[in-house]
Amino acid sequence: MMTKNKIGLVLMLFVCLKSFSQTEDFQYKRTLENVSDTWHKIILPEESFGKFNADFSDLRIFGNNKIETPYILKTSADRISEVAVPFKMINVSNKNSDYFYTFELSQNKEINQIKLVFEQENFDWKLDLEASNNQTEWFLIQKDYRILSIKNNQTDYKFTQVDFSDSKYKFYRIKIRASEQPKLTEAKIWEQKKDEGSFKIATIKSLKKSIDEKKKTSIIEVELVNKVPISSIKIDIATAFDYYRPVTVETLRDSVKIEDRWHYNYDILTQGTLSSLEKKGFSVGNSLAKKLRITIENNSNQPLDIKGIEVKNAIYFLIARFTEKADYSLFYGNKKAGKPSYDIENFEENIPKNPSVISISKEEPNPEFKIETKSPLFENKIWLWVLMGIIIVVLAFFSLKMLKE
Repeated sequence: MMTKNKIGLVLMLFVCLKSFSQTEDFQYKRTLENVSDTWHKIILPEESFGKFNADFSDLRIFGNNKIETPYILKTSADRISEVAVPFKMINVSNKNSDYFYTFELSQNKEINQIKLVFEQENFDWKLDLEASNNQTEWFLIQKDYRILSIKNNQTDYKFTQVDFSDSKYKFYRIKIRASEQPKLTEAKIWEQKKDEGSFKIATIKSLKKSIDEKKKTSIIEVELVNKVPISSIKIDIATAFDYYRPVTVETLRDSVKIEDRWHYNYDILTQGTLSSLEKKGFSVGNSLAKKLRITIENNSNQPLDIKGIEVKNAIYFLIARFTEKADYSLFYGNKKAGKPSYDIENFEENIPKNPSVISISKEEPNPEFKIETKSPLFENKIWLWVLMGIIIVVLAFFSLKMLKE
């Protein structure tokens, strides 16, 4: 009977053997160069994104001593925070076709956004935004700012958000020029902070524009050079007139050839409205994609003059901790890999803010990678003949039994 010490030794040996065989599960590797500090930043090369798992679960760093190195996955995307600023509405008045709404802030804070909600569903108004500290002297912040709402069988679109530069006053007054009383049902005042991220403009391999007159749609097909985590898509429209068109952005999932024709299957990334009032583009949440299809619903309107497309992708990087001297490599390409869990995720405050960036070599096949091959059920032909003999005997037995009956 084995003692507890012997059992423990066997378990430790098993764990060690298992760790030494971990790199065999990954198809690709890249050497990490000039590892000299405890903490380093590793920028992931975009030409390898197509070989990563969609959730980046297959990324591993191993030294030539086979010890796994912990890391935290980061992205350079924008960080936006919104803080609601309390206020009260102190005046609602009008003079001829000008309607005034005055807000008094409860706190002396900077603001840069006011969101308005109206009872009316269809309107096209212009407003002025003014600010004051004493309600005697007013300063103009926005002039002829357009707000709009359209709701019908074809469109459901609202643009009633007033954006402006950081401003710090006690009172704010909105003057709306309208032919009817705007029924303001709700207002929200925000202090919005945005930490600008770092992005790359993805290289477009091909761009194809077409119009489906039967479906009354404009279709833009975009293929990128590499599969990358797309952050935003901006459509450059040269049309001079106002427009509000429903738009759907999709990414190619797979393709199937049926009767000498290719059929393409797409997944929706985002849906929204392409508007002459908003030209910021569409956020798509860092989704991995290479081929895109953008469909614009024209309905009975003239198709828009599309000049081009700008696709931005976020930069992904690893913050890794190296505790031993070794030659390190980044491994990836394992569809069965689960997302790792490291202790350093709970102690981010102890990680240096700006660790040094290390370079990464070109991709190479992992020489230790082993392709799993399923062995045939019966590798030895003798077993196959034995099985066939048993089947023949059983069939003969039941046949004789049926003949006797």
